[in-house]
Amino acid sequence: MPRRLVTIEGKSFRIVEYDLTPLAPNEIRVAVTFAAPKHGTELHGLTGSAFNRKIWDGELRMFLPKPPTEEPSAPPSERSVGNMVVGTVSEVGEQVTRWRVGDTVFGYGQIREIVQGAENVWYPLGNLTPSSAVCVDPAHVAFVAVRDGKIRIGDTVAVYGIGAIGLMAVQIARAGGARKVFAVDPLAIRREYALAHGADAAFDPTTEDAAYQIKLATERAGVDVSIETSGNSRALHDAIRCIRQCGTVVHVPWGPKDGTHLHMDEEFHLNRPTLVGSQAWSGWGNPDRDYPLWTWERAYNATIELFRAGLITGEGIVTPVFTFEDAPAGLAHAFAHPETAIKAGVQFS
Repeated sequence: MPRRLVTIEGKSFRIVEYDLTPLAPNEIRVAVTFAAPKHGTELHGLTGSAFNRKIWDGELRMFLPKPPTEEPSAPPSERSVGNMVVGTVSEVGEQVTRWRVGDTVFGYGQIREIVQGAENVWYPLGNLTPSSAVCVDPAHVAFVAVRDGKIRIGDTVAVYGIGAIGLMAVQIARAGGARKVFAVDPLAIRREYALAHGADAAFDPTTEDAAYQIKLATERAGVDVSIETSGNSRALHDAIRCIRQCGTVVHVPWGPKDGTHLHMDEEFHLNRPTLVGSQAWSGWGNPDRDYPLWTWERAYNATIELFRAGLITGEGIVTPVFTFEDAPAGLAHAFAHPETAIKAGVQFS
């Protein structure tokens, strides 16, 4: 039987066997060779979000209170983890025309030995490395954020929180014509990567006033656009502080849940920034701001083309990499010690 990686709380992991469902006529099976989780988003789902506390009304587009209940909440159960996979097509359904056994593909999938899905949700690996392929998802989020910020040639940009999404935002902002790009993160491994891939300077917010340094580096004016990806209220407040008057702040992540360090009575009130929420995904009914000219599919494919053209890369972002057998211990250590990792990867034999 094939095996998969599971967790309950996102801190400890184990490998278990699972059953394959029958292959539908339009599906393919992929023998996974490389995979990566999306730690921030997955941990958010494990620890609970507004969807757990309230009811989302899709028509009103509002969260509403849950009705009171006397039934206790069910204890959390084991669930699979993973975000994107690379692998080889091992079996095709009878109606599949796009793929043949032996093709190398990538797409969304959990960390498991065999993933299956409809033929139209997979992409040819082509000239992409496995590391770049599993970075397509965070790069797509960054791509939308850069477009939401309307970053243009000559603009100055700051990126707060330079995990995988932030590091891709640094590269995409530069590819899009940004004249100067500044990166802010407390972890040295991430600042070093940013400096090697498009950032003009990188600041540690725990040892210096990053927003102040960015103001000095822009002749005291501030950046045109700041992009915040960490979900930390202190970072969001600093992203507001570092922009020029009437600049744009693009907020990408879930959160912050705790707004203790977000002071809307300071620079936000005096400098009149535009605050943009960025997350264009069809699953939430959120079209691109330039829809219908830009659809989710167009933005996703455009992101892939940036990799194929060599304008952005995931090489070096996926670190550390563990074997599938070592993944339970390796991921637990990487997530407990973020200073050692950017985006963990899992290599299958």
